[in-house]
Amino acid sequence: MTVTAPTVRGTGRGAARRAAAEAVVTPTLGRSLRRAVFWIVAAAALIALGLGMLLFTGATAEADRFGADEAAPSGSRALVEVLRDQGVDVVVRDSLDDALDAVDDPAATTILAADPLGLVDPAAWSRLDGAAAQLVLVEPGPDALAALTPDVFPVGSVDAEREAAGCAEEVARRSGTVEGTGPGYDSVAAEAEVCFEGDGGAMLVTVPAAGADAPDDAAVSVLGGATLLQNDTVARQGNAALALGLLGEHPRVVWWVGTAADADPGAMSIAELTPGWVNPLAWLALTVGLAAAIWRGRRLGPVVVENLPVIVRTTETMEGRARLYARAGARLRALDSLRLGALRRLGESLGLGPAAGIDEIVAATASATGRRQDALRTLLVDREPETDRELVDLSDALAALEAEVHRRVGLDTGASESPVPPASGTTAPAPTRRMDR
Repeated sequence: MTVTAPTVRGTGRGAARRAAAEAVVTPTLGRSLRRAVFWIVAAAALIALGLGMLLFTGATAEADRFGADEAAPSGSRALVEVLRDQGVDVVVRDSLDDALDAVDDPAATTILAADPLGLVDPAAWSRLDGAAAQLVLVEPGPDALAALTPDVFPVGSVDAEREAAGCAEEVARRSGTVEGTGPGYDSVAAEAEVCFEGDGGAMLVTVPAAGADAPDDAAVSVLGGATLLQNDTVARQGNAALALGLLGEHPRVVWWVGTAADADPGAMSIAELTPGWVNPLAWLALTVGLAAAIWRGRRLGPVVVENLPVIVRTTETMEGRARLYARAGARLRALDSLRLGALRRLGESLGLGPAAGIDEIVAATASATGRRQDALRTLLVDREPETDRELVDLSDALAALEAEVHRRVGLDTGASESPVPPASGTTAPAPTRRMDR
């Protein structure tokens, strides 16, 4: 919608500004949307990026493998609960230091150690040497093997059922057939017990502990194909028998899965691995975003007073308001405006002050003019006009009352203050000054 202001003639810079302001365009919904299209697209892109990252990370995130409290298929919560039901004290620890502190009696403790994410500091594995009577390494990497079982080495991968035929380990013979997938191992040591052999290596290799402080008959068991410990496969074949036999031999089990707390403190940080151009680019993108926000964003601040493109006289405002009253037939509202202005001016003329009430003004006016108070109250407050003619008569009466009070108190109102009676038959409520509240 375009509102055209009245034509204003003139010369110079002021005339140019007025000419430029002649056409004032009211913003529409479409115009506002076009101005905001940049932010709408930016917000949609950010939302899409966030949803994409959420879906991607949610789809690829792997549950905590071998986690003692993990109920997902790859966790080991089912095995831990069965061990506890059988009276084994399973203590879960998140760091190697806490795991070693939890070993009260090495001769009566089994430690399960796993590092599926490869987070543990390679130098830390040697601290487990001789720490317990039974050490079960779940799918250990080269660092753990080199520190604890140098004669055991990875061979390949296991992905089929295996039988315990030819194995001297009592736990393996009781298990019969097991099923699991994962790395396979082998050993050339004469004292090593290699069980569940086949293509891709064996699933279980047990060797004596090499630590000088190890308890008597202490052993280290390297478990490959360790999916047999997980919730979704522990009940298959003899998996549960093998897992319970390995971990339930002693009254306490310390369950430790490597976390970031066990990482090498001297390893390179993310900041060191980040290319040098990433930080400057990030700061540049942030600066550009802030500049765009300041450039295109809504300005907030105090109200700014600006010159209108045209000058609107008070008489035009008064006449426009009077026409609105006349069109709506709001005679009482128009008369109330006249009465309020008259009461204010009468109070000022009589020296009553701005806090004077209607009764005080009526009494003072009656005392100054000699009129009856009930007649004055009817004129100033109570009477309601029924017709336009009656409204005009009441307006004239108010003007006459003000003029009389002015004369009585000795005020010279002058020509500009004398009321001008309206023309007969007009619908305007009052002269210019009668519209003032």
